[in-house]
Amino acid sequence: MQQAAPLGEIRQHWRAIAVGFAMAFFAWGSIFYAHGVFKAALEAKHGWSGLMLSSAQAWFWAVGALTAFGVGAALDRFGPRAVACYGAYATAIGVAAVGLVMTPWQLFLAYAVLATAYPTIGNLGISAALAPLFEERYAAALGYALTGASCGGAIVTPVYIWLTATLGFDWASAVIAAATLLCLTPLLRWAPARRARGSAADDARGLARFQSALRSPVFWAIWVTGFLSFTGQVGFLFHEISIFTPRMGLVMAGYAVSVTVISAAIGRFVVGWAANHVPLGLLAAVMYLVQVAGFVIANTGDSIIFSFAAAAIVGFVVGPLVMLPAMLTRAAFGADGFGKTFGVINIGMFAGMTVGPGLAGVVAYQAGYAMAIWMFAGCLAAAALVIALGFRPSRISGGL
Repeated sequence: MQQAAPLGEIRQHWRAIAVGFAMAFFAWGSIFYAHGVFKAALEAKHGWSGLMLSSAQAWFWAVGALTAFGVGAALDRFGPRAVACYGAYATAIGVAAVGLVMTPWQLFLAYAVLATAYPTIGNLGISAALAPLFEERYAAALGYALTGASCGGAIVTPVYIWLTATLGFDWASAVIAAATLLCLTPLLRWAPARRARGSAADDARGLARFQSALRSPVFWAIWVTGFLSFTGQVGFLFHEISIFTPRMGLVMAGYAVSVTVISAAIGRFVVGWAANHVPLGLLAAVMYLVQVAGFVIANTGDSIIFSFAAAAIVGFVVGPLVMLPAMLTRAAFGADGFGKTFGVINIGMFAGMTVGPGLAGVVAYQAGYAMAIWMFAGCLAAAALVIALGFRPSRISGGL
């Protein structure tokens, strides 16, 4: 009987989980993983340098960091449905524009539009949409919804590449943009709308909770952990093929990336279950240390076995690492004002995504990829230490 309520949450709000899955599918498929398609196609089409295109990607993450708080505040004020509708249209406009750009400044403009869209239908938007609906099974609901990220990367990216080869990059981008808009917007009617009228007290309570959170050491422990963990993980993911190709060839390196993606999906479900049985701070620290172990294995040997083992172990934490900041934030500060609170946490996460790939590239250029891998391990080990010492859930009315 004790499990009826948690399971009932999943059944009651399955539509919200489904629309979260769809949001993740297109956020990662049409934006996050599409950056690789953009880079290759724009290099071939315009002959632009890798440095310029990398600068454009860093600009994308920087704009995302700058807009994350505004998106979080909009989620609290207008509700996930309205914000996600903006995200769907902005994603379609941005993807279509990338296919049409002729000059670098146009690319930077298109990336800025995509950067404002990504938080609205990505982790921030999904986490904020689910936070008020779940008490016992928030982690599990996040795990189900964010599995859309893996599916989006596995489906949209190869389709985008095939369309580019068949129709050309401009028409391929138009097709992906149209598919995003036509498939996602009808489902958004299932997204939670803004709260019912008469919620002025809730708004005041949410603002007070947000202001209190900014003064809390726990908040800054979560912020620093998000920055460190995303610096290490995104740095690795950006360079994963470059790390593994010299060891086992390009084709096998591609398979290693697939292992990482599959392992990430498994990790989400494991953490979704474990969050109801293990203290959340301990769970987060253990997951970060598991990824450290994967990096150590990557530097232990150059054989195919070691490489695939490293890809699987690192990948096992890729999915949970995206979930954990939202889980920690909700456990510490609740659902009131979650959008603003988690929006500021997202600034740290976006900052890590901005810094990680470039810093790893500099370290690899100066000292080789083995040293870059040790840098990734150091970031995750530091994240584990910070969250183990700094996280104290001040608000738990059940599980996650």
